[in-house]
Order: sequence, then structure tokens, then C-alpha cells
Amino acid sequence: MTLETIGGLISNSLALLSDAWHMLSDLTALLLCFMAGKIALKPPTKDKTYGYYRVEVLSALTNGVMLAFISIFISYEAFNRFIHKVEVKSLEMLIIAVIGLIANLLSISFLSKHSLNLNIKAAFLHVLGDTVSSIGVIIGALIIFFTGWYFIDPIIGLMISAIIIYGAGKMLYTILHILLEGVPKHIDINELKESIKNIDGIIDVHDIHVWSITSYIHCLSAHLTVKPWAIKDLNAMLNKVKQVLESKYGITHSTLQFEEEGYKEIGEIHNFQ
Repeated sequence: MTLETIGGLISNSLALLSDAWHMLSDLTALLLCFMAGKIALKPPTKDKTYGYYRVEVLSALTNGVMLAFISIFISYEAFNRFIHKVEVKSLEMLIIAVIGLIANLLSISFLSKHSLNLNIKAAFLHVLGDTVSSIGVIIGALIIFFTGWYFIDPIIGLMISAIIIYGAGKMLYTILHILLEGVPKHIDINELKESIKNIDGIIDVHDIHVWSITSYIHCLSAHLTVKPWAIKDLNAMLNKVKQVLESKYGITHSTLQFEEEGYKEIGEIHNFQ
């Protein structure tokens, strides 16, 4: 990243500077994730009963907003260069881009030897994106070197900007979905209801809510109407439901209210579903 920043200033290449910005955004993302991950490990407190898992979401939100601003800045500079022709030192641009590509390939080689858990996979995808950007810069440098078409440089800058904004857009969509307590994407709420109702003794499922604390911790609350005989062994019934929730849907935290068939709730309560 440092080499590409210096090289971009020396060669006057927006493509190199854009790639450096791209690397900076990835580095910042990984550092934010690392720090948020450390904070998220803190135990719950009396006023934060869910703990600090949402710090990871806020970290990702900060990174997503930063990526959006970086993309806007690169696009502005690119359009500015279309209007005002800027000469680019293609040889210097090519040398630095090749060094950047080698660094990314070494990173990919290192990461591919490790277990691809979620964090390592995220890092791998970040570096893979940087590698694609570096290849694009090299192609652009070669075109400029042999043709003198300087407008290729801002075009590559715009392409890198598009890659950044695409990643930021997906990230921000996921973050907002979590903050709005949306149902996790891998869960079909109707299918989940049917899975619970298929358990012997359960008649109906209502007032069901499914949401995420962070991307990998999912919660559920629901009211279950059960047959009178099932009330006699609620512990067994509860374990059956929890087993289905965890094994099929990855829901590890659930709050369940059992109601005997024919139960009528006293008072008027606002139901969301």
C-alpha cells in the first residue's frame, strides 16, 4: 500500500493511487474487525445483557461508510482527469503494480494454507480483490506504455472504484438488515414454523421473531401452542424444539412460551405477527 501510494504520486497514476486506497480500505477493515472481535469477547454486563457483539456490526458500518467515501473520491478524480488530460509515467506505474501483484500473490499463498474460517475467508477475499485490482493496473500500464492512451488510467480508477462500492454496498445492506433486526438470510420463517409444528405435540406457532445480534449469532422468540398431554413433559418438548432450531437453522439462543391448547390471553397486547 505504501509503495503504491508513493509510486502513484511519482507516476501521477490515479489507477495506482486507487489501488492503494483499495488496500488501505481492506487494511482498515481487517484492523477494525480484529479490534471489534477482541471487544466482542467481553462478557455481558448488567446493562448490556447481550454483551458487546454489536460492536462488530458498528465496526463494519464504519468501514462501509468509509469505503463509500473513498469510492466517491476516486470517481471524482477520475472524471476530473477525463476533462483535464494528465500525463502518466507508465514505466514507473508498471514496476510498482508488479511489486503490488507479487505481494498479493504471496498473501494469497499464505492464507490458502490456513483453515478458511469466516475471518480468514474474509481476509482471503480482500486480498483476492486487491490482486484483481493489481492485474488491472498492470494491464493499464502496458496499454499506456505502448499506445500513450492516458485516458486508460482514470478508466481503471473507475473500475477499482466500482469494485469498492460493490463490496461496500453488500456490506452496508447486510449491516442495515441486522440493525433493523431482519430475519437472517439463510432462514425461511414459514419453513421454520412448519419444522416446529412437525414436532409431535405442537399445534401452532405464533408471535415468532427471529433476528441476529451479529452475523453469526441468531436469536428467536415464539409462542407455542401445545396439546394438553405435552404440557406434562415440557423439558423434553423444549429440548426437541431447541435441537431443531440449532441443527437446522443455527439459532443458538431462543425464548419460548408454551401455551396449552385453548389458552386465552388476558388483556389486549399488540402483536407484531
